[in-house]
Amino acid sequence: CIAEAEQAVNDGLIQDVTSVLDAARPVGEKRRLCAIRFAAEVCERLEAAICRAQQSDDAGTGAKRSCEVNSLSAEPAQKKAKTAGGMAPATSSSFQGSEQTDLMLHSHLIQWILFQSSSEDPSTPASHEPEIQSGISALVGFVGQALAEMAADNVCYSSMHKLSTFQKAESIATDNASYQQFEVALTMDTGSCTDTVPDHKDAVMMVAVKQFAQEQHRAYWYLAYCTCKLFTTQPNRRFAWGLTACGTTVRACLFAHDKVLSSEAMDVSTSDGRRVFVELLTNWTMCESWRLGYDPTIRHNADLKHWEIDVYDSDAQLTRSYICEDICCNAYSIFGRHTRCFVAREKTADPASAADQDSPKVLIKDTWAHPISPGSDVVRDEVAYLYEIRDELAKDNTLNGTYPRLEAGGVVQIMCSDGVADDTTQLILEDIAEDTRAKVLNRIHRRIVMSPVGEPIHNLKSIDELIVTVGDVMAAHTAIAKRCGLLHRDLSDNNIMFHRDANGGVKGMLVDFDNACRIADMENMKQPDCVGTLPFMSIGNLEMSGVKRTVLDDWESLIYILCWLGTFLDRDVDPAITDSFARRAEIAGVIADELLGVTQKFRSEALERINKGNTH
Repeated sequence: CIAEAEQAVNDGLIQDVTSVLDAARPVGEKRRLCAIRFAAEVCERLEAAICRAQQSDDAGTGAKRSCEVNSLSAEPAQKKAKTAGGMAPATSSSFQGSEQTDLMLHSHLIQWILFQSSSEDPSTPASHEPEIQSGISALVGFVGQALAEMAADNVCYSSMHKLSTFQKAESIATDNASYQQFEVALTMDTGSCTDTVPDHKDAVMMVAVKQFAQEQHRAYWYLAYCTCKLFTTQPNRRFAWGLTACGTTVRACLFAHDKVLSSEAMDVSTSDGRRVFVELLTNWTMCESWRLGYDPTIRHNADLKHWEIDVYDSDAQLTRSYICEDICCNAYSIFGRHTRCFVAREKTADPASAADQDSPKVLIKDTWAHPISPGSDVVRDEVAYLYEIRDELAKDNTLNGTYPRLEAGGVVQIMCSDGVADDTTQLILEDIAEDTRAKVLNRIHRRIVMSPVGEPIHNLKSIDELIVTVGDVMAAHTAIAKRCGLLHRDLSDNNIMFHRDANGGVKGMLVDFDNACRIADMENMKQPDCVGTLPFMSIGNLEMSGVKRTVLDDWESLIYILCWLGTFLDRDVDPAITDSFARRAEIAGVIADELLGVTQKFRSEALERINKGNTH
């Protein structure tokens, strides 16, 4: 959301990081050398084209008049080319020869690089933003076409991306002005044509365009707002790049999982600024897909129309492949763990077929976890915890299905220049200066395969099913604490799930051990760390008190979960009650009665022990 984006920029922006552009360079030696040579040649072509355009102006055709004429002549065609949903195709980059190249540059790029944002009042309507967008489209198209021509006979061409742009206008409710959302898509150059309208799922990065240099901060937070949609719509997104363009000043941004790293300014009104920007565009075109933020271990099979997911099994030390049948949880934030969950089946040996339908469904959890507890050196590892839980509780049939059974899991492996490497934040930022890297938390990219596949408790059919589910979950919680020495520490409505047996009966299941910790390790913490889901955290946790956390904190969280469900769970209520507040009160009353019954039972048992002198 917009508020989250603004907060992320306020808290997590690191500006003027010189080395951030180095993170876009190709890793492979051949790619890197090609990128250096191609960028230099593209710069020469660009400056020559600009020079020809300026000479044309000197001959009597003023840049301003020429731009006005071309803009007017292009307007009907642009209106005609409008596509569904307000999407408009970008400026065409399929030009041939210097005459058409100069015409495009003269009408769009020249107008952009001569733009003077400082001469106008930032409070005026953003009427020049479309001109800046057209200038970016022209430059991206020029670089893309030039690279395609140069690389046609080169060994790097087969793996090169092609630059193209598309744009979409969107109004923000919290502002009076209408801000342009401008998306840049780098796609593989397959040479095929498609009528599909590009969307967020197709974009490699977002571009936030503002008219004035004074609006740089607003450009940052609007870029963050747009980039969040990439994480939401692209299940193979590891991190994201982005661009801001304020007047003639361009900055590249790298969205890690806790910080936004912004480059120094590239002023396209100067030859040096254009050179750096062209080098950046060339690097993005030539670099490996994982350097663009994509995850090569999650691939989309266009023919079979499904996602294929590789999972490295650290126990067996081999990679297993799965076919995704459903994405049940996606990343909805700019920062954080970016947890995604996939319902899948193991892939068959036949590459032309889908998953093995005889294999059971599993849940694949993909997350960027921070392994170190804040303020301590205690290491958390959900994969290791699930191995321990499985091995310790496997023979207890009464607990079967009340915790996720680990099938495979480990750290995601990325093939880079030095071979296979663990996927971490530090791998993403390996070319960033050390002093900047030290400011960013090092998260570890883990992927886990578990069974059975659970459902959220909001899908339960009755209060009775809720009671059974909660009872199963807390039985598992108690066993895991006592027999495995692990405290969950993050009970929430999302981490209590259920599944059904063949007869339709429910079984509760405690999931998500990202924030779990060994009870023995917690004894050595100088200050207990504050973890959990905000509405359900214990008071001691919220107040960050120095009292060590125990199982009682998780039980306290359970009370808050039941209160939450009493407010929002819409089950076992007379359908004749239509008023929302009355329905909530009715639901809360049902749960309160159940809790009171349990309390009275415990009270009676306690009184009986007191009377017998057998207290404990």
